[in-house]
Amino acid sequence: MNAAGFERTRAIAPQFATIWPYGMFHDLRWVLVYHDSWFSFGIGLACAVIVRGLFCAGCVALAWPTAIPRPPLRRLIGRSLLFAVFIAVILLPWAAVAVATAQFALAGILFLELLPVLILAPLVARGGIVPDWWRGLPTLRLAGWSLLTFTLLTVGGAEVAATPGWSVVATAGAVGAINGLLWRQMVHAALRQKPVHWRLAPVAPLVAVLAVGCLYAVDIASTRFSSKRPPVPASSLPDLPAVPQAVIYLAGFNSAYPGDPAPPTGPVIRFSYRGIDADGRARPYGPVDTHQSIVDSARLLAEQVDRAHAITGRRVALVGESEGAMVVHYYLRRLRKPAVTSAVLTDPLIRAGRTYYPPPDAESGWGIATGWLIRTLLAVPGGASSGAPDQPFLRSLLDNAPLFRNHLLCPVPGVTTIAFLPTIETIVLPPSGRSVPQIPLLEASGIHGQLTNRPSVQRAIGAFLNGQPPVDPQLHRYRRARLDFFVAWQAPALPLRLNPMWRTQARSDALFQPAGCQS
Repeated sequence: MNAAGFERTRAIAPQFATIWPYGMFHDLRWVLVYHDSWFSFGIGLACAVIVRGLFCAGCVALAWPTAIPRPPLRRLIGRSLLFAVFIAVILLPWAAVAVATAQFALAGILFLELLPVLILAPLVARGGIVPDWWRGLPTLRLAGWSLLTFTLLTVGGAEVAATPGWSVVATAGAVGAINGLLWRQMVHAALRQKPVHWRLAPVAPLVAVLAVGCLYAVDIASTRFSSKRPPVPASSLPDLPAVPQAVIYLAGFNSAYPGDPAPPTGPVIRFSYRGIDADGRARPYGPVDTHQSIVDSARLLAEQVDRAHAITGRRVALVGESEGAMVVHYYLRRLRKPAVTSAVLTDPLIRAGRTYYPPPDAESGWGIATGWLIRTLLAVPGGASSGAPDQPFLRSLLDNAPLFRNHLLCPVPGVTTIAFLPTIETIVLPPSGRSVPQIPLLEASGIHGQLTNRPSVQRAIGAFLNGQPPVDPQLHRYRRARLDFFVAWQAPALPLRLNPMWRTQARSDALFQPAGCQS
């Protein structure tokens, strides 16, 4: 992977030689990212199924205990190939979700993606080993070995990602050797499982169907929750101390603002996703207004910055949360005016722009099958995500990927910038090799979208805007040297040079080059 330029995706490598179903989950993510037509998708999927089936048949044959007569190799190959087809069909929707949500893969989303795989793993652990693997419950020993495999792939992937240079070969070899021992233990445990509880019940297929059904249940439930959630009140603006700048606060995705008849008088001015009125006041907006393109939101921000600067006569500072942080970043890079001197990014989408799929009217393009898989899965009547794969906000992340994945944590000339991230979100950051954030990145306890409500973060923002060090015992600087757990479960990134949409926007690629921020 180092020689091919995939140095920062090598955390996924230990999953190639692992047991079911983790190995197939590994293969499907690569296929869903690296295909540019329906034909290449079909060929890639067929190759993944065949290669995985043959590989696992060989592993089962090598791990077969000598005390038990082994079936002919052709029979083991047949079992593995049939099982590979089954597990590919079951995992394909979740692999597509993993690839699509790589644009904003927060810790909560990642855990939700992995949950079906974790549940299925012990239930299908006997697949390709015994003919009736799909019936009955696994033993606690099988479930334990499956959980241990997940732990190995998580920790081992973090170790592989953290190992510098070509010494990573030794680290990957050690993880591979442990994978071999786990194959042996899984095969022995599957063959010696007697009796099988619920022997006649098709447990594995039923759970597989329920896992896919959970996707629809979560989608419909989120719709009902969002429809009943009250708008964000005006009092939810950050409570900042006196600062020399006029501060514009940009709330995040699905936020809302009912409007305020009084003109803004406090140190913080609200940004509206519907712009400002003739008096310079933020217009009321609803959650659907935040679904617009980042480009459109940045243009509205430019108008509001000019108006705030003209009314107050002061320089302007921007505080963006989640989607708001992405709007601030786009504005600073493409539309910035001299009035802005400071920027605060809270909960920015660090991993935006890793993968791609074309618009629905395209006949080809990288990830075309992935896009249609997601559209089909989320086309639920009344679901919150109906149409979400192509909503303008997400499309603007896809189309402007070079800007977000190359420069999000890089300084902007003339603008002092700081970023805040929940500690839990740092476990899903992609490995960055020798590059580190060039702007201060502080961690705080909390969940995504709630940092600006924390007094410690508000004090730190106030200190930063007053030109003081944002020192607070509840905050600490992001440490690059530690292991990044769960990077092994990210989708592989698509190089900028492959996608015509991206190729003209940038010549460097932060995810495939060891250098840090570039001009």
